[in-house]
Amino acid sequence: MCAHKIRISFWYKMKVDIFNTENKYGIVYTDPPWQQTKGNKRKCRPNQEKELDYKTCSLEEIKEIHIQALKNVSEKHNVFMWTIDKYLHESEQMMKELGYELHARFIWDKQNGIAPAFTVRFSHEYLLWFYKKGCMLKTSQETRGKYTTVLREASTKHSKKPNCAYKMLEDMFPNVNKLELFAREHREDWDCWGNEV
Repeated sequence: MCAHKIRISFWYKMKVDIFNTENKYGIVYTDPPWQQTKGNKRKCRPNQEKELDYKTCSLEEIKEIHIQALKNVSEKHNVFMWTIDKYLHESEQMMKELGYELHARFIWDKQNGIAPAFTVRFSHEYLLWFYKKGCMLKTSQETRGKYTTVLREASTKHSKKPNCAYKMLEDMFPNVNKLELFAREHREDWDCWGNEV
């Protein structure tokens, strides 16, 4: 393992070590810590720091982590990746380079959000569904056509993803091993890997 991979693997606490596991997953759910800041200081929060409350990764590091994690997938599998407008193109390009096709873009209507430069309020994020040709894991028969591409749930704290997304995936893909990358807490029946678990 190169020094860069060692740094990444030890940087993260984990319930499963993606660098050393025999586990195979049908669903990989990932929320990469894209490089960004909180923006400029505001009168209402003059003491707010510009840096986020968690460590971020470069695009190269995020890609390397996904290369490693995707060695642990079943033949039939899907990848669900969270991204924001700033990294929408990069997310799709990275997964294309890893051999994946885009199936759908879910939009999370957060019902609130930030207003950078005090113009419009950014109140959505994307959950991208990727698959490999011939290897898409199909949804359960009972859920086909049940869900729309819009997820509606108010955000609660910075970067915490909506519970409805987990429930949707659990409903669509029951009895499938699931791995969450960059997890913040452990969810029952999921394996997880992240520095805030």
